Amino acid sequence: MGIGDSITLVSCLAGLMLALPALLIFLNLIFARTTDHAAFRLQKGYILPFFAGLISAIAIGVPGAILLSLGSVFQFCGTLVYMAILLWAFLGLSSVSRVLGMRLGEYSNRPENPLLEASSGAFVLTLAIAFPIIGWFMVLPFALIIGAGAVFLGRVNRFRGKTPDFDETLVAAS
Repeated sequence: MGIGDSITLVSCLAGLMLALPALLIFLNLIFARTTDHAAFRLQKGYILPFFAGLISAIAIGVPGAILLSLGSVFQFCGTLVYMAILLWAFLGLSSVSRVLGMRLGEYSNRPENPLLEASSGAFVLTLAIAFPIIGWFMVLPFALIIGAGAVFLGRVNRFRGKTPDFDETLVAAS
């Protein structure tokens, strides 16, 4: 590996380190209600969202792989399925970063601010993901699966009407 390859690798990693927090903050702002419901679900626990994310990712990923292998128009449909899976997984990752920011805010005794929670959680999660081996193969996959499961459960519970609004939760807590 030459010096050019090393510079390219470092530049790509530095670009990803800057782009991932921006993407997570953007998704928290654009899909605020979805990430709120997923964050509310994540505050209850991580076991059920993990298994829900694992099962639903397999249930959607396998047909997407089959569509990709068929070729022609089906390959395009498989690509669209994978793009939807990536959007869903990154929405989950942004809700995980939001919960991480909430937990960090509790330790620093600062007032509740959703944008500050999203940004601090996104930067801490990005630093954890950038850590070699453990971050790449442990933190990122588990955070994606848990977050995707939380988004799935948050959407299902929202359509059933079981997830309370945050304003009602804050009024009841105070």
